[in-house]
Amino acid sequence: MAAQNGLQSRDSIERRINALMALQDISRTLTSELDLNRLLRKIIHAAVEVLDASTGSLLIWDPADNSLVFAVTEGGEGEGETLEQRRMPADQGIAGWIFTHRQPVIVEDVSQDERFFKGIDESLGYCTSSLIGVPLMTKGEMIGVIEVLNKRSGEKFDEQDLDTLSALAAQAAIAIVNARLYSQIREERDRMLSIEEEVHKKLARDFHDGPAQTLASLIMDIEFIQKLLKRDPSKVEAELLQLKEKATKAMHQARTTMFELRPLVLETEGLKAALEYYVEQLRKTESMSIHLQIEGLEERLSHKVEDIVFAIVREALNNIKKHAQANNVWLTVIRGEKELLTTIRDDGRGFDVAEVEISYATRGSIGLLNLYERAEMLGGQIAIESAPGQGTTVSLTVPLPSTKATPGDKSPS
Repeated sequence: MAAQNGLQSRDSIERRINALMALQDISRTLTSELDLNRLLRKIIHAAVEVLDASTGSLLIWDPADNSLVFAVTEGGEGEGETLEQRRMPADQGIAGWIFTHRQPVIVEDVSQDERFFKGIDESLGYCTSSLIGVPLMTKGEMIGVIEVLNKRSGEKFDEQDLDTLSALAAQAAIAIVNARLYSQIREERDRMLSIEEEVHKKLARDFHDGPAQTLASLIMDIEFIQKLLKRDPSKVEAELLQLKEKATKAMHQARTTMFELRPLVLETEGLKAALEYYVEQLRKTESMSIHLQIEGLEERLSHKVEDIVFAIVREALNNIKKHAQANNVWLTVIRGEKELLTTIRDDGRGFDVAEVEISYATRGSIGLLNLYERAEMLGGQIAIESAPGQGTTVSLTVPLPSTKATPGDKSPS
């Protein structure tokens, strides 16, 4: 008996050593993998292999509908492909119990466990006999569940298996968080590159539709005046006056475009001066009447607030110039005790706001999306009211600190 106990003890120690060595190798693999889908597959493959199981599943929690999604599976003679992406309520089955209670579990005979959800086995033609599962979580935040089924040897899962799987889950949870962060950074990078490309396209369009068109017209006028000098010199002076007007318009267009690229007056004198200068330049180049009202901006706001509010006003006015066909625009900026209220209203043709927002994906437009995202950066809110034939009103509300910023204040908002 003593010899048998000693043999079992040596087997147990050997199993633990092998499991620790496997976990060490797995840890290096997981920390180096940043592709989320490949990472999840490596995690479940490692769990099945290190526990010598026949199959396993990794379920990820989706907070949108409070469900557990079978993200990846391993083994099971092909049924895994059918099971992947299936959903189940986050409180259903043994996986749901593990998730809601945040506790690992060993079930030696699932047929005797009332928590076991038979529907999945029945739909796949699979027979689960024993099960071991652990929660995936990090810093108290639940990510999902790892379940491993049926040892190949036919033996039952034990506490040592539970310790091994729990250790693997702890490493896996950290790796999943890192992979998600990496994915978010890449998505943000791609989004910024897309915005940058859109800005470059917009700049090219603005130069083409503005100064470039005017300069082309100037060249044609000069060629016409050259011919008039020979044919009818008496008309040259009138043509030169028109030429001067066009050249002046081209200069204002170029200055407006340069100002939009880098509004130095915004940095040096603040939002009030920048808006006044911008509106003055627009009045020289646009046919619509722009009415400006500013109250309470005698003192500077933080640079972040000034920069983003100006960018929102500029985006809204550009949308009006391009699409509204408006005769009048009313721009109002009022600083209160606790918030800054900015309103841009026009009497143009208006549009269906809901339809435009729904069609973002197909249109590839980021105009209104830019307004919403910039407002969120300040903890503010954008409201857009419009209807075909009834003009458009863009209202921005930005919360302000209780104490006013001093002139030249560079502190972040």
